[in-house]
Amino acid sequence: MAPRQVFTSRDGGHSLWQKLRRLTSLVRRARAVQQPGILIARWHPFVWFISGHWQRRGGKVLLLVQGNDATVYESYRWFRYIPFTRRMVSASLRVADRVLVLNEGLLSWVREYRREDQMLQVLPTGVSDVFIGANADSSISRPYVLFFGNLAPWQGIDYLLQAKASPAWPTGVDLRIVGDGELRSTVEELQSDSIQWNSRMSPELLAPVVAGALVTVCPKLDTPSMSTTTTPFKMLESAAAGVPVIATDIPAQRAIVERDRYGILVTLDDPAELARAIKHIHMNSELRRKLSSAASVLAPSLRWEYHAAILNETIASLRVEALGN
Repeated sequence: MAPRQVFTSRDGGHSLWQKLRRLTSLVRRARAVQQPGILIARWHPFVWFISGHWQRRGGKVLLLVQGNDATVYESYRWFRYIPFTRRMVSASLRVADRVLVLNEGLLSWVREYRREDQMLQVLPTGVSDVFIGANADSSISRPYVLFFGNLAPWQGIDYLLQAKASPAWPTGVDLRIVGDGELRSTVEELQSDSIQWNSRMSPELLAPVVAGALVTVCPKLDTPSMSTTTTPFKMLESAAAGVPVIATDIPAQRAIVERDRYGILVTLDDPAELARAIKHIHMNSELRRKLSSAASVLAPSLRWEYHAAILNETIASLRVEALGN
């Protein structure tokens, strides 16, 4: 029978209870599948519970790996208290028929479990088309620095707020923060005339805010989940909109800045250095133009379809395998 079904799974809850409800729903749907198909899932240890049901019915599993086990432990602290989580991590990676990873750092990590597996490949991420050449939000009149993303401790939110409080921060430049997460209350309490916060925004609403920024910041900390395996979407979305970035000097971010040259690096232990870097870009229009130009040159290669052939070929080969079962 022809493999007609392609089933996509995206994890969508933050608490343990939400995770378990989501998992139960996905397992039930996997058990109900009557025809062989392809399960496309973002990697998470819990995928192991679903993939077994899927494969027993002749289906194939394609994992998209965008983080490592440290990402799970840092984002969901309760997860470390669940028995056998290490075994779940390895099982979820080993049983997949194909694995596509975000970058070389994650490739090395997955190879700890799959060795020199030929069914493992890098698939660079893309960004929504709304960011490509986006127009700035004309309703915002004052210059601003932008952070957008998960308000988690490892995102360097405290470091960013300390930079804003530094005397080195340029006068007349606001800080805008868009996102939600563990440190939301901290950000909310500090709102003022020069610090504005918005909760999560759709890409369509976010893109003009990104495009209008003086610079976006990616102040990630050097944690096990971030050091070598992260590919910050905010850095790519900023480049797509032609906006320079300032990033903390951790290996994964350093590789992006040194390769594509649309941003500058700052150290992790000196918030005033971040403030000075922002002031430097604010006061130096030629530097700002140079960095923006480099971002604009990179933008077309950030479209999803730029690397679509890798995903299409992977799905096509899995269809053939499912058909032959």
